[in-house]
Amino acid sequence: MVETTILRQEVNPDKVSKLVEWVEEADNRESEIIETLQDEGVKTESAFLERSSQGIFLVTYMEADDLQQVQEIFEQSTHDIDIEYKQIVQECLTDGQTVGSSEPLYHAADPDR
Repeated sequence: MVETTILRQEVNPDKVSKLVEWVEEADNRESEIIETLQDEGVKTESAFLERSSQGIFLVTYMEADDLQQVQEIFEQSTHDIDIEYKQIVQECLTDGQTVGSSEPLYHAADPDR
């Protein structure tokens, strides 16, 4: 069964443009992204920038067969793009911790996608 999660992490307001710039650059490195997704077992990953009266947040949606395994593989990754991502979030997020929690209610996907 597929597992899903949403992570919401606060972004330092002074670092938003740096984070966005890096993500835009990384978006042009599709082959590297696909390689890391396959290595980690991630089926879908999407990132959003949320701006609200509470602050600015990086919101990430992930779909995988085993989210714990994804995290373990990511932590040990030697892919350049993963190493850069770890550095950019360490610099741009206020503390890297997930803010709040999301309780999955349902997930549906077209099996022919």
